[in-house]
Amino acid sequence: MRARREGGASGSATIGWILTGLLCAVSLPAVAEEDKDAEERSAPAAVRLDRERIAGLELDEYPPMSKETVLEGSAKHRGHVFFSGEEIVVEVWEAGPAKLSIEEPFPYDEYVFIQSGKLILTDAKGKRTDYVEGDSLVVPRGFTGTWEMLGNYRELVVIEKEAYEREEGAE
Repeated sequence: MRARREGGASGSATIGWILTGLLCAVSLPAVAEEDKDAEERSAPAAVRLDRERIAGLELDEYPPMSKETVLEGSAKHRGHVFFSGEEIVVEVWEAGPAKLSIEEPFPYDEYVFIQSGKLILTDAKGKRTDYVEGDSLVVPRGFTGTWEMLGNYRELVVIEKEAYEREEGAE
């Protein structure tokens, strides 16, 4: 009780300080609880990736790839964006057997996990690298060459969001 030691406070002022302290003590837990509830509502939560979609079920049909891009095989492809956060996009993507031309430099760094099928990347210098189910790779921004998919090809990809939106026109 600082006011009392200084000698400048009356008894009623001291009681006022005590009551103010009690009111704060009673109301602060309620305010703290409200803040906690608001924090829980706004706190990010983990996002479970749907197993059926990861397995290739119920994927969204995408518009066919351009005839200039498809050197051989099917232009059909489909996928599903699981997560579009502040910094990354996580998507499953699937296509039938096809060989694609990557003439324009690849627009972003892309992490790829091969879920099914086989991927053969051949860079502009002719270096061929084969990837199979269970393999992971990063296709660097600027890559040129061919992207050949064998079998029922499906991959899980992670891409930087701003670059993805710029290239893919995603929301």
